[in-house]
Amino acid sequence: MKKNLFIVFTLLTALYACGVKSAQKSAASSSTELAAGKTLYMDKCGKCHPAFDVKSKSVERWNQVLAPMIKDKAKMNEADGKLVEAYVWSELGVKGK
Repeated sequence: MKKNLFIVFTLLTALYACGVKSAQKSAASSSTELAAGKTLYMDKCGKCHPAFDVKSKSVERWNQVLAPMIKDKAKMNEADGKLVEAYVWSELGVKGK
């Protein structure tokens, strides 16, 4: 019985440790991606008009203009567009977009 408890405890500890490292890696990756999205936003969007303060527009307005601007006006590739979108939604506090 003690042996089984020890095995279960060891496995749970290992799983927990992996989850913590994964969450830390994800957070670091996210901050890097958000910084890249901000840079793209400032460079690409600011080329044709002022790079507006993201919070100066509502979520509804960003929903209307963001995708067409990324695709048609700024002509960003899909990966760069996703970085810009992630930056905008993060600044607005929108989760899961």
